Amino acid sequence: MQTPKISVIVPVYKVEPYLRKCLDSIVGQTYQNLEIILVDDGSPDKCGEICDEYARRDERIQVIHQENGGVSAARNAGLKKVTGEWIGWIDPDDWAEPDMFEYLLKNALEMEADIAVCSHFQEFPNRSVFHGYTETMVLNRESGLELLLQNSLMQNYLCDKLWKAKLFYEICFPVGYTFEDMAIMHRLFIQAQRVICLPKAEYHYLQRAGSIVSDSSLDNRINHYRSSKNRLDEMQKDWPQFVPLLEAQCVASASSVWTAYYGNPAEKQKQYREQIKEIAAFSKKHCQNALKVTRAGRAGRIIMRLTPYANPLAFAIAYMGSQLYKLKKGRNL
Repeated sequence: MQTPKISVIVPVYKVEPYLRKCLDSIVGQTYQNLEIILVDDGSPDKCGEICDEYARRDERIQVIHQENGGVSAARNAGLKKVTGEWIGWIDPDDWAEPDMFEYLLKNALEMEADIAVCSHFQEFPNRSVFHGYTETMVLNRESGLELLLQNSLMQNYLCDKLWKAKLFYEICFPVGYTFEDMAIMHRLFIQAQRVICLPKAEYHYLQRAGSIVSDSSLDNRINHYRSSKNRLDEMQKDWPQFVPLLEAQCVASASSVWTAYYGNPAEKQKQYREQIKEIAAFSKKHCQNALKVTRAGRAGRIIMRLTPYANPLAFAIAYMGSQLYKLKKGRNL
């Protein structure tokens, strides 16, 4: 087996209770030719000290300390230090199986893939949920992109994947916004000649309060819609076959804005009033076709039908529906 270097980038901010488990899972990898880049994004707790402690113990680790600029700024800082032929990402509250990078690299090299994707576990307080593939899948550019855009079997995560470093040469994460994975993922897949999806679950995503995914602020939900809409705008000329799917995902993203509206302060509701009107206008145009394309369940489809209407009744119904769903299912809609 070849032994190319893998650069592993970890953006670190306010994750002190979880960081040691994450770092132990990286330094203990069976594949040893790693360059481990820890970016302390101005964390106010002891994360920076923990990063320095691990760097003293392992010469493969380098630590970047910077003022807080958000996760995109941290990822960009890590990219500037990369010297490996491959790049792996791990979020600081997650962890990897000991052989994850060996497994991904071995299969990527054998199949001559530019991106290797493993299955993963979503880790809840009382259970682990498998998400991934029942068999190995080797995909060309269009098939890989389609699977990514469907955001079901494969999801818009950086961290359950191994990437050829050359894919990132002209990629920069958008600073100041959440859902930075989603904002650039399609650009990476467009460059990839071949993608391989693997059945073994090697990555653990911790589902916890306070994470970006669980954030129901209008700031966060509007960012998600913005990423969806920007992706549609970028791809519609060169990839017209995916336009109905991309439009449907914009409407689905709009529904998350509607469910969050009444849970936010009045000043935030006022701040985003014009953007929400624009989102409603988009949904009014595309909602019916989106309902034909989407894989959303019954509750999701009901709320999608509300998104053409930017009025108090629509927001109230969406909010109550999402709360009932959470009570019944134990998770956000």
